[in-house]
Amino acid sequence: MATTHPRAGTRLLPEAATSPPPPANDYGSGFGGPQLSVGAAITYGWNKFKDNALVWVGVVILAGIIPSLILWILGAPIALDDNDQLSYSVVGTIGVIIAVLISYVIQGALIRGALSEVDGTKPAFGTFLQISNIGAVIGAGLLVGVATSIGFLFCYLPALVIGYLLFYTLTFVIDQNQNPIAAIKSSFSLTTKNFSSLALLAIALIGINIVGAIPAGLGLLVTGPITLIASTYAYRVLTGGPVAA
Repeated sequence: MATTHPRAGTRLLPEAATSPPPPANDYGSGFGGPQLSVGAAITYGWNKFKDNALVWVGVVILAGIIPSLILWILGAPIALDDNDQLSYSVVGTIGVIIAVLISYVIQGALIRGALSEVDGTKPAFGTFLQISNIGAVIGAGLLVGVATSIGFLFCYLPALVIGYLLFYTLTFVIDQNQNPIAAIKSSFSLTTKNFSSLALLAIALIGINIVGAIPAGLGLLVTGPITLIASTYAYRVLTGGPVAA
């Protein structure tokens, strides 16, 4: 009931009406149940990218150049010799292995930058190198890579399903310092319990990257970071973590 002030005669609102308003963002808690807006995720990714575009474009360029440079320096594992005969190169094989391992570290570095964005800290070039558990990152990358490769042996669809289910493995390793097996389980739990919202986001982001790939792939310098930040935003929302404005 409303009450009357004994002196001024002013009417006060009921107690229930003076309670604090609900939080602006319903992030929820746990891996199942929070609300995720695909449009909000993509908009968030775009806004964060455009505010730090130079750094993101530079990092993406380096991420593409470094593995390719290693392969170019060490050569291909199988190539034609001077007599047009196929020859096997041990050095080339080592180069491929090094390039693959470095690619996992690069993926981790990009995720580190995206996590910094959702934490509210605009990443500098050095931020992407702040990974303390590189061994776990490489181990998780290898496990996911092997699982996806096995999926490709049967058809593209199993590989796509595995890639979807294990998409957040490296994110859990870097953000929550989980070991590779625990991170795989966490990613599987997150993607299965929020299948519809994450599937819609994945379809939207794939479409954006297809458009980005049309102008000789140059658009991926923009759509790639947007995709990474948007998907990291979704991870934080669905795990109940904080998301900076």
